[in-house]
Amino acid sequence: MRLPLKTEYACQVLAQLALTYAKDGVRQVDDLATAEALSPNYSVQILTALRQAGLVISRRGKNGGYLLAKSPEEITLAEIAIAMEGEQIIESSPGNGGMSAGTVHEAWKRVNEALLESCREIRLSELIAESEDESVDWVI
Repeated sequence: MRLPLKTEYACQVLAQLALTYAKDGVRQVDDLATAEALSPNYSVQILTALRQAGLVISRRGKNGGYLLAKSPEEITLAEIAIAMEGEQIIESSPGNGGMSAGTVHEAWKRVNEALLESCREIRLSELIAESEDESVDWVI
């Protein structure tokens, strides 16, 4: 199984926002994109999906940007994955109706449920890079 890159990048962008959460820091798209080596346009797409899912808040204006909508301890990988991939991330195709389709479908359904359960246990706070902890001094 391969994690979609958009979801992985969303985790990275959210980890950046988590760095300044305690300071109520607003981060601009260019700053986030540079920190995670992403294009600003792609970062905007990611942030738009995260905003629609209620994981980030956007602020307009000269000092505008993005910040987390809730604490990094409250956001799980499952929420991020569903925000980026939709509910289909936990679905499995029922197959083509062949003799083994039902049992194969049930097996993949169990795998998906186990994966989602594991993702519910991992918090955004665990994704913050240790080397960037307190040494980062973002302009807020």
